[in-house]
Amino acid sequence: MILFACLKKEFMEYVKDGVISDKVYEAYKEKYQKKTKYNQIKAWANSLPIMSQVIDQLPDNTGIILEYNIPLTSKSIDMIITGYDSNKKPVILIIELKQWSYSKLIKAVDGVVRTKINSQEKNVLHPAYQVLSYAQILNNYNINIEKEQIKIIPLVVLHNYELEIDDVLYNKKYKPYYSKVYMFGKNDKNELKDLINSYINLGDNLDIIRKIDESEIRPTKKLLDAIINMTKGKKEFTLLDEQKVIMEEIITKARDSFSDGKKRVIIIKGGPGTGKSILAINALGELLTNGLMGAYVSKNMAPRKVYKNMLVSGDNEISIHELFKSSGYFMWDKPNKYDFLLVDEAHRLQEKSGIHNNIGENQIKEIINAARLSVFFIDEKQMITLRDIGTIENILNFAKNAQAEIETLELVSQFRCNGSDNYLEFIDNLLYNKRGKVKFNFDFQVLDSPMELRRVIEAKNTHNNARIVAGFCWPRKVRYADNQDYHDIKIGDFAMSWNLKHGEPFATRENAIREVGCIYNVQGLEFDYIGVIIGPDLKYENGKVISDYKKRANTEKSLYGLQVLIKKDKEYYEKLADTIIKNTYRVLLTRGIKGCYVYAVDEKLQKHLKKALENKVQI
Repeated sequence: MILFACLKKEFMEYVKDGVISDKVYEAYKEKYQKKTKYNQIKAWANSLPIMSQVIDQLPDNTGIILEYNIPLTSKSIDMIITGYDSNKKPVILIIELKQWSYSKLIKAVDGVVRTKINSQEKNVLHPAYQVLSYAQILNNYNINIEKEQIKIIPLVVLHNYELEIDDVLYNKKYKPYYSKVYMFGKNDKNELKDLINSYINLGDNLDIIRKIDESEIRPTKKLLDAIINMTKGKKEFTLLDEQKVIMEEIITKARDSFSDGKKRVIIIKGGPGTGKSILAINALGELLTNGLMGAYVSKNMAPRKVYKNMLVSGDNEISIHELFKSSGYFMWDKPNKYDFLLVDEAHRLQEKSGIHNNIGENQIKEIINAARLSVFFIDEKQMITLRDIGTIENILNFAKNAQAEIETLELVSQFRCNGSDNYLEFIDNLLYNKRGKVKFNFDFQVLDSPMELRRVIEAKNTHNNARIVAGFCWPRKVRYADNQDYHDIKIGDFAMSWNLKHGEPFATRENAIREVGCIYNVQGLEFDYIGVIIGPDLKYENGKVISDYKKRANTEKSLYGLQVLIKKDKEYYEKLADTIIKNTYRVLLTRGIKGCYVYAVDEKLQKHLKKALENKVQI
């Protein structure tokens, strides 16, 4: 969306008269029906006059566009210059303007640096990564850019920054980004001016940006070719049995909704290991290659990161990220903006969005509103926080209110836990105190100490596909959130770091075997072998497995607000807390493909697990 556009001649006059920031601000208020922060207005006032000094020789009818909102995102390009080169070919220069004066290297995270923003140091994207991502999104989703063969030139202008060749921004870890982008500092105005003049020889009277802005937003042929190869030849994405049947149903309904405009909702039920996530990823690729526009959606960041990393390659690495979105992304979208949305782990959907859970109305409602076809992959026994509202009943209610056509399907076949449905029954019997004799063919062991569990899992980690996880019973200190040498979990002589934050996901990071993960790191994912430390929030008393929410760490937010709620309805909310804790361990105990090894802190529970395992009977 164009916020503000004018010809170069007009731009120069606005700068000369000292009103350019006022013009942009008025356009902002008119488009968005709201005010912006003073710092943004100040940035326009500081940066745009400097840019006027380097474009003064361009043709008067060159297009100047400010704060162009990129479709599919909430991001804006600071400045775009449009025109024709010496061969009369259309060119746009997209420019990221920065007022930085310095930056610091961030080793642990990819594409991120540290600098001062509004008097406060923050971790932010490397500007080359930022502008390159904008260029790739335009290249890969704007049909008219492809059709008209519009050349995109990404630039970074740091007009307060003394940019030298040995600067942090040129550190070799950022080379994949700055090698594809032109970057200029405060002393490079002449070079910047020469570069701009070399690309723009003729003005376009804003014709190019109009074509871009009016374009259909769908994957371009270049991106579609990459998507076709995403799952090709990867055994991880092979569909079996009813997975294939259900995917064909999804494709049919998506095509129907695209043709007749009718809103549709599909609910796909499936327990752990039935292939919900793999089906969602396959459907994403198939629907995109059918010319439809949509995204894979999840509440948890971990599966989004893992699947993105498995699929990206080459030049699609950045722009493909727009196909993977958070469940809190759709609150401001217009109805039917997307042809489809594939919602994995739909049981984790919440009412409100944002860091403080205070934005939006309802994620289920917002997703159904934003797409012609919404597909919800769900297992209600994986609801693990008080805020989770992703029940089949809630989805059905919102679908009916939207007058959507509804279909419910089910995945039954088990592809995890050595294909043993009986093992899942065994775990359910254990956790939820059901009776019945269960035999299963799966490597499940109860180990005598956390030290032994660690040794076994480390030995199994031959292909970086074994992990140790635990319940939320140990507080995590934020100041040590990326330090594997600080040990949050201590059980006798056993000590390991807990629930660390790094740039790369816990599921794929090479040295993640040195730390203990939590449910947020692994839900929606699977491993060859999983080691589970059951904390003191799960016990065995009076012949039953019970939970104790008071043993949960106060730094964990899944039961946040429980004490207040219990005062309102003690029986209901204590039962709900019990379900959440047991659901958490059910998820952890069903992440293994080949084996699961367990140690329980509670001695009585440890004995009960061994006895149940010996007999393969829940007593």
